[in-house]
Amino acid sequence: MELMVYVLLFITASLFFGIVFQMVFGKRLLVSERMEEINSMYSLQGDEDEMRKPFVERVVNPAYQRFVEALGSITPGSIKKKYEQMIMQAGVGKKFTPSSILSIQVMLAIVMGSLLYLVFRLLIGEGNILLSVLFGALGFFLPYVRLNSTAQIRQKKVQSALPDLLDLLYISVEAGLGFDTALKKSADKMPGPLSDEIKKALEDIAKGRDRQEALKGIIRRTGVDDINTFITAVIQSEILGTNIATMLRTQSTVMRQKRRQRAEEAAMKIPIKMLFPLIFFMFPALFVVILGPAVISVIENMSGLF
Repeated sequence: MELMVYVLLFITASLFFGIVFQMVFGKRLLVSERMEEINSMYSLQGDEDEMRKPFVERVVNPAYQRFVEALGSITPGSIKKKYEQMIMQAGVGKKFTPSSILSIQVMLAIVMGSLLYLVFRLLIGEGNILLSVLFGALGFFLPYVRLNSTAQIRQKKVQSALPDLLDLLYISVEAGLGFDTALKKSADKMPGPLSDEIKKALEDIAKGRDRQEALKGIIRRTGVDDINTFITAVIQSEILGTNIATMLRTQSTVMRQKRRQRAEEAAMKIPIKMLFPLIFFMFPALFVVILGPAVISVIENMSGLF
């Protein structure tokens, strides 16, 4: 009898605490369970959406990004700095990073080397490892050469546009405009890489960057000596308080003289550059035209003798 009482008390207490627990924590548990169900539904839907993406976007791009990050982590800082400078001077900073350029070099080297090895394997039944390595090395340096060539072409465009920009600046300042306003108007009228760099510097100034540092940024992004001379003259003129119009007139005259000298030097190099095409392409054809009939005549006469 006493045992039955204890059992009833235990059952009653359990029911009481169960009801109290359900009243206090029941809603929270229900909400938690429903949130778990919703999260599982969304995760399944996210997996389905992920599987609907193209193979390149789902597999290739993430693998490529991991490869770029791994390559960037083992690349020395000096090489990164050199590539960053070249990328800035080439004007492709929005498209490429040092790590991405290096990854393209490595992949192109592997692809070109492997391709040549397979070609030899299929044609002659044996792969040529030495030529494959050399071909892979060529593939490694091709992106670097292309980047360097793009930077040099852009530098020449900047150098060529500078005297005309200085003329516009001088006229605008003489007309009463401030230097920054004149710089903006001149850049708007002369589209090109120099105009893009000037606009970027003006945007940096508008965002609160120090004016001299923003102008020096043009020097770093172009790597042109004439730009260095011009920006240095502008900064010195501001520090010393000299007349900016006089400085611009002087700089314009100097830059035009330099451009004329470069044109004269290029003209003097033309005969030397034309020498090799003349020797290897024009002279052989000329010899065939001039000496061909004589050679034929000599051969016919000699054949008549024998």
